[in-house]
Amino acid sequence: MTQSLTALFSPETNPDPADLQPFRLLCDTLFFYALPGKAGEQGLGTGYTPVHLSGDEEARFQSLAQELKGHEAEFHGGLLASLSAGQGDRDEASAGSLASRLRSGKEAAQPQKSEDKILWQAMLILKLAEMFREEEREIAKGFLAISGKEAELFAALRGEEAEEDGGDEEEVEALRELAAARPPGGPTINLTRLTKAWGRLYLRDTRAAEFPLLITSHEELQGLLAETYEALTGRLPRQLVSLTLPSQTENKAEGALAEKFSTAAGASKEHFNGILLGIAASATISAERLTELQEAGNELNRATLPFPEGGPSEKSIRFYAYEGASLIDLFANLCGEPRKATGAATGLLAVLS
Repeated sequence: MTQSLTALFSPETNPDPADLQPFRLLCDTLFFYALPGKAGEQGLGTGYTPVHLSGDEEARFQSLAQELKGHEAEFHGGLLASLSAGQGDRDEASAGSLASRLRSGKEAAQPQKSEDKILWQAMLILKLAEMFREEEREIAKGFLAISGKEAELFAALRGEEAEEDGGDEEEVEALRELAAARPPGGPTINLTRLTKAWGRLYLRDTRAAEFPLLITSHEELQGLLAETYEALTGRLPRQLVSLTLPSQTENKAEGALAEKFSTAAGASKEHFNGILLGIAASATISAERLTELQEAGNELNRATLPFPEGGPSEKSIRFYAYEGASLIDLFANLCGEPRKATGAATGLLAVLS
């Protein structure tokens, strides 16, 4: 009987469809966390709210989220900057305190630490990061438009030569893609803080055990979990295999790509996923099982050879195994929440790069 491979995206609550698309070719179902009011089918995955605040606290959160939208200039330099990797690691409660002052203009009273407060602060950090990412994407779109103009101007300057050669269209397109690949400058989100906030929700998600695979487009997450795993077990995680999967720059063509991929590599994908699920369900990885997975990965890579290679739309996915430690064990240790390690499973992380 064929088992389905279900994956959960981390640590953002608004993943870019371009980051989900390569995983969608491999996984049967993709999920990600959505903040209150944003659950449901979104692009290539399904967003759901893993935990819920009490009625009063959720109303407070929703109200604050709406008010933040009207104070971009005020909080971009303060609240969002507190998530920047260049800032000191302030106490997470400061985010809630600063946000409360936006509403009342007064110093907020310090409520008793409670489960609702833990969740409220975590959701606030995720909301601010979400808004930060949305702003980044708007900047990137503007940057892409400028890059396209640069390429067009360059083509205009070489117009006569292009008419003679008739082959500069590909060169202009390559220049446009190269220019678009240059990331805009500016601060980046403190991934440790963001991951801990996401982990607070993950540890309270009753569905967490349903996901044998965690996926991410943040390479730093692997380093963070590796440090956590080493502190927990004294060992380093094992890199299992690397896949090179086709990607599609235009979302409207994703369905056609998925169909082609299923035709070319469907059997190889099922074989690979079956072995991967077996590894996730066991506490140890034998040399034979590791070899079997690597051979299945090579088989899957060969099955994707007919797809275009070498361009900006080609994506690699690296798989890591935290042998004898579940993902829940890792996040409990990372977030400093007491939890007895089970040691009965192996956590799996797939990193898109």
